[in-house]
Amino acid sequence: MRCLKMLVFLPLLAAISCVKGSSISPVGSYSDIVLVTETGKSGGLNDYIIRELQHQLDYYSKMEIQFKLRMISAEDLRDEPPTKNMVIFGVARQGEIGRVIEGYIGTNAVRKVLEGTNHIFKKMNYPGPGQLTVIVTASSPENLRAVAVENGAIIRDIIEESNRERLRANLLLDENTALEDQLKAKYGFSLRVPSLYELNQEKPDIPGIELVRVQPHRGLTVSWKQWTRGSLSPADSTILYDLRGDLAWKMYDKDVMRKDLVFYHEGALGPYTAVRMEGYWENSEDLYGGPFVCFFIQDRIRARIWMVDCLVYAPGFDKHTLLRELISVAETFRIN
Repeated sequence: MRCLKMLVFLPLLAAISCVKGSSISPVGSYSDIVLVTETGKSGGLNDYIIRELQHQLDYYSKMEIQFKLRMISAEDLRDEPPTKNMVIFGVARQGEIGRVIEGYIGTNAVRKVLEGTNHIFKKMNYPGPGQLTVIVTASSPENLRAVAVENGAIIRDIIEESNRERLRANLLLDENTALEDQLKAKYGFSLRVPSLYELNQEKPDIPGIELVRVQPHRGLTVSWKQWTRGSLSPADSTILYDLRGDLAWKMYDKDVMRKDLVFYHEGALGPYTAVRMEGYWENSEDLYGGPFVCFFIQDRIRARIWMVDCLVYAPGFDKHTLLRELISVAETFRIN
């Protein structure tokens, strides 16, 4: 039986939660997830959600797991300290996990689950400030398996989006507003800049600017070119490859890309639709390289294409956590 894909965003339900709220800041990395199930162990149905959450990311020189899991049982949840990300996975109204789920989403929401209407629930700042809880549930084991398998990417995206929002809020607690005003006045775009980042280059001939944060290196470049085509899509991949190739050569000291390691798909950056280009860069004169993500945004008013480019050079570090940070900053990009 195929399950309907449905995501519900719930308000705080503190009065009926089975876990007491806490004012303690959640601990751990944004790449960590506490997975709550009936048994707290792998095997059976749990393996389906484990496989989806431990999705592998290929950064060419290194395979990384998107999220690292720690499993606990429903009975142990009451003793769990606040953590940044938690996924609760189980069948509604079955066992202790069913009681936990009903405590989190409420009786009316459980009725919707049993009717086959809703299956995935997001609760932000719950059970405490700064915490994300995602509840994945269904009316039967068979349906729960289908929900996990068919919606794995959606569940991961919910967690990543929330991670970037919280990470960005923390980064911007100390903000370089003077640099932001400078960029807005000179170049016609806005970007919120954490004080941990500094202006590394301004190159009118490209044109473009580069912000960096070092140790390890994270680079964010904004560049722009004339674009008179009527639309922008992944079908323009040949042109987009050449645009970024020219940017990388001139801005990054003769960096190049591997065509066989570059991929395109439709995406978004902040409020804008974008073509997202992902791949691996390497330097043409030395033995180093790393992953990059570049967003292309069409500006119809100025007949321009904006490139917001994020790249990492970080031997020995997880690349995904660094790209997450860069994209969280890049999402503040706005065309004036």
